[in-house]
Amino acid sequence: MRIIFLGGPGSGKSTVGNRLAEDLKWPWISSGEILRQSKEPWVIEKLKTAQLFDDEMIAGLVLSRLTGVPNAILDGFPRTFKQAEIMLSRGEKVDLIVELNVPLEEVQKRLFMRGRDQDTKEIVEERLAMYEQSKTEILAYLVGNGAKLITIDGMGSPDEVYMRVAKAIQEAIK
Repeated sequence: MRIIFLGGPGSGKSTVGNRLAEDLKWPWISSGEILRQSKEPWVIEKLKTAQLFDDEMIAGLVLSRLTGVPNAILDGFPRTFKQAEIMLSRGEKVDLIVELNVPLEEVQKRLFMRGRDQDTKEIVEERLAMYEQSKTEILAYLVGNGAKLITIDGMGSPDEVYMRVAKAIQEAIK
């Protein structure tokens, strides 16, 4: 089973997705985490901006980690329609999408608290705009190809959001 966590930056998808992966004992595969662990200078520099990485490269990095893995939690991938196309064209099926919705004011508050270099006001707004622009197309494509969509209110404590997600997933996979 493949469960994708989608949401804008600061929506809590990594916090909740990682916890779910730990509880299920499934791998948590985060495109952002893969990139942040890179030692490549050009990757480190590009992370300081709102620019997206090449779709083929990101798809390759993420999909290579799915080889021989029956169940996984994917965090922040696919981020573009092209990445969604690449994923399905390579035989990966998406079973469930969990979208976390959080208002802009809360996202900004959360991101400024975590304190990453790339979390400036301008970059956060640009990343949110890019997410909003691409999410409808990605969701329509994946749902049109058999994925179930669960939309969750991402407001509240991490525990509260996690409990809502866990309950919704249980109901969706019955």
